[in-house]
Amino acid sequence: MGTPRAASVIRAMSPRPQQQRASLLSHGPDASSGINEGMRVLSYLISGVALYGVLGWVGDRYLGTAFLLPIGIVLGAGLGIFVIIRRFGRVEEVGAPSAATLPAGSGQSSTDKTEGTT
Repeated sequence: MGTPRAASVIRAMSPRPQQQRASLLSHGPDASSGINEGMRVLSYLISGVALYGVLGWVGDRYLGTAFLLPIGIVLGAGLGIFVIIRRFGRVEEVGAPSAATLPAGSGQSSTDKTEGTT
């Protein structure tokens, strides 16, 4: 008795290739936007450290010093973080309506509307 029931449960729970493809296609082009932004942020950070590290190394090489490379690496990391914050620093609150979603000419903010409907 237990075998047919277990077999039907296993068959029902096993993923079907068509369902997997349909679920991947249903997400659309925005499904990979998060990983794209993450890679962009990482590339800004790495390129800042690499560029200013190389400049510090070249400066150390020609000037005969030993402190420009670490300064270049730290400066590159700082400038990379600055560029990341400048470019990607705008974070919208989840669930908060933006100005574009409010009706035109309403004159009330979203908090005013929710306070009056208690």
